[in-house]
Amino acid sequence: MPSVEPRVPNTVLIAFRERAGLSQQDLADELTGLAANRHGKYPQITRKTIGRWERGEVVWPQPFYRRLLAEFFGCAGDELGFRRPRRIQNEQDQTETLREPLTFATATAPTDAEPHVDRDQDEWRQIRSALGRHRRDLAVLAESLYSDHRVPGLRNTGAISSPTWIPAQPIPLDEITLTLDSVVVEPTVTGEETESAPVRPLATVDARYRRYHDAIRNLAAPRLFENRLCFRLLGLDWTQPRMHFGQMGFFDAVDTNEALAHEFAAHHLAFDGDSETVMPRASMRRLPFRKLIANPFDLSRRPLMGAIGTLTIRGGESPSVVLHQRDSASVAGGGGMVHLLPAGIFQPSSVLPAAIAADFSIWRNIQREYAEELLGHDEYDGSGKPIRYGELEPFTSMDQALRDGRIQVFCLGVTVDALTLAGDILTVAIIAPDTYDELFANAVETNSEGSMPVRAFPFEENTLTWLNESKRLSPGAAAALHLTWTHRKFLLG
Repeated sequence: MPSVEPRVPNTVLIAFRERAGLSQQDLADELTGLAANRHGKYPQITRKTIGRWERGEVVWPQPFYRRLLAEFFGCAGDELGFRRPRRIQNEQDQTETLREPLTFATATAPTDAEPHVDRDQDEWRQIRSALGRHRRDLAVLAESLYSDHRVPGLRNTGAISSPTWIPAQPIPLDEITLTLDSVVVEPTVTGEETESAPVRPLATVDARYRRYHDAIRNLAAPRLFENRLCFRLLGLDWTQPRMHFGQMGFFDAVDTNEALAHEFAAHHLAFDGDSETVMPRASMRRLPFRKLIANPFDLSRRPLMGAIGTLTIRGGESPSVVLHQRDSASVAGGGGMVHLLPAGIFQPSSVLPAAIAADFSIWRNIQREYAEELLGHDEYDGSGKPIRYGELEPFTSMDQALRDGRIQVFCLGVTVDALTLAGDILTVAIIAPDTYDELFANAVETNSEGSMPVRAFPFEENTLTWLNESKRLSPGAAAALHLTWTHRKFLLG
């Protein structure tokens, strides 16, 4: 005798119905109307049909019924609480047969097989697009969720940090010891959890996209979107000083950072026709994925990709800075804001072991970003051989200037964007005027990630006030400017 599975009520389906405020008869009527009006089909769905599904008498309804339920509740078919039978050949007591053939009302019945999938994806694109336009304002709003972690003296910029992540004063880069582990424990949260499901749109009628980056790649891919090898921050101690890293993929960060931003935008942007308004107050109430992350400074809980942002100062008697306008269509994160120049993910120039060893250096990362962003060099995209830093320009000239003090580089600490919880390893490079002019005489005005101003901004209080009031600074840029200004006597003499 074949074993019979115990009957288990479908509490998920019951919860869907009750949240919608419907009786079993109401739901039956709604599904019948949906089948007729949208699909031109006329199944016999009654209160008893719904009851059998909810009591677990039918654990795997016919595909069309599952599709109707998923479309009505706006979810994937595999989120309805039904259990696929273990033995398909013995399904006669576990499935619901269609009592009469489903017929089309007319020859011109709708041909779109998955209309609610299209609607779900369109809504996802709308929120994703609005997120790009309001990143800075949303980051400032999200900052209020972490009021105990604001950067001292800095408010309403979207930047947060742990007290132990910012040193008492900037640390010369060559005094920091970096360690790299090739094998590390996987983070607790990866972005595949149930809590992130609402921000992962439907891929089919039966399933959502598995990861947030899958949705970006298929529905809204920017020009630069590759799963590069990156260095993952695992710990830091400024009393030593030292920083500890592991390895991760770029998409690992997207699956948490951008999912968090999307979730926040979905509940803190109000849409009224073509207008979009940021809510005046932030709340954690409907942010299950952010609640799952919990402490943003627990580096074992989620993968924190180390992005290095450098505030470049042309020194001398009249210091000046250059900032970068990032293009939302070109980058996966941080588009639409004014950011540090250069700035880039802490990652090797190639996946070859020799390159990983040579490029595990904050200074090398800064140099490559100077070459790409200011001088227009081709992207060091991880596909080539290790860079010959000791033979090629501008690396040799930069190395010599660093050795003789014409370039000085300091670490300001690590901050986090309150919206995405992405990390910024903040540095400042002070370059002697003649050296700056020589190194960047052929600086480009645009690059693959956006445009930049053709002139430098004076590094003075009026400029900083104007930039902050413009409400376009990224959280990392605002923090770097603030920390550098705070320590200007130490840094600039």
